[in-house]
Amino acid sequence: MGAIEGLLLLTGGVYLGALVWLNLGLRRSGPAPLLDLPSVSVVVAARNEEASIGDCLRALRSQDYPGEWEVVLVDDRSTDGTSQLVAASGWPGLQLVAAPSQPQYRCPKKSALAAGIAHSRGELLLFTDADCQPPADWIWNTARLFGRGVGLAIGHAFPRPTRGLGQRLLAVDNLAIGALGAGSAGWGRALSCTGRNLAYRRQVYEEVGGFSRIGHLVGGDDVYFMRLVGGTGWAVVPNPVPVDCGPPPACWRGVLHQKLRHAAKAGHYRGPALLLGAGVYLFHLLLSLGVLHLLLGGASALFLLVWLAKGLADLALLARYARRPAERRLLWLLPILELAYIPYVLCFTLAGRLGWFRWK
Repeated sequence: MGAIEGLLLLTGGVYLGALVWLNLGLRRSGPAPLLDLPSVSVVVAARNEEASIGDCLRALRSQDYPGEWEVVLVDDRSTDGTSQLVAASGWPGLQLVAAPSQPQYRCPKKSALAAGIAHSRGELLLFTDADCQPPADWIWNTARLFGRGVGLAIGHAFPRPTRGLGQRLLAVDNLAIGALGAGSAGWGRALSCTGRNLAYRRQVYEEVGGFSRIGHLVGGDDVYFMRLVGGTGWAVVPNPVPVDCGPPPACWRGVLHQKLRHAAKAGHYRGPALLLGAGVYLFHLLLSLGVLHLLLGGASALFLLVWLAKGLADLALLARYARRPAERRLLWLLPILELAYIPYVLCFTLAGRLGWFRWK
């Protein structure tokens, strides 16, 4: 056995071991449910969302939470009719806040969220995006997660594909990101989350200094903030209540910049997470060499066996995580996504780390 084959087996073992760890994390039970009713503020940042903000507000207005709650919508310098639609909603439980014309942080969304939090009153802060529609029990079941010692809860956000193979593949990719977050959070070592379905205590936000320590980073109002909380002793737990969102970007430029932003966050991990990421990167590099070997007319039984094992392990994880029929119906696309993941991991991680992306 050559050096490349040995490295392939070693890094493949690390990858498969990580998937087993994530799968077991999905099975772990969460904290005891909270019985009291903390006050809740839902904060939504919106920029040019006139096409979707109506559905978002209707979903939030239908929440069945019996405690005190409010919605704070931050108009992040929209140039369309977003703010006019919100102002015309006539909902007493809704506050409309204008984001600062000069963003406080390098990432405009962090500045918008900070403005919304400053105008809110709730003990718990819940976040979703303006193109999302949380189910009616979202606030109630999310609030119940905040038992003693729980500081932050991460949930899944499912982008409903409306057309084309590309959107469906992006939806499967989103499932994989959600499984990474939920499985790792099950062990108390959350590696990923999304601001489309996120919640934390106001006390936690104040203790870490809000976004001030991560304000110089582009993006990361979700993942970077989660990492701050993870270093404080507060528990980070998975939220089993999913949120449905608008479809993935239809324009290839939008997809490109979105995935580059996501990949850029990997470069800021430290410790065991960084070592795991390096092992996964090397594993995909070796897989790419195997693909090149096959294209040149060669065939490696070991390479094919490792790739098959990877695909089956990925499928096992996503099949456990995807609980709803609309999500499970997309899993047949996983073999196609397996091919796309090799160049994605190799190229996008480096390009994203170099900052080659554009924010909305």
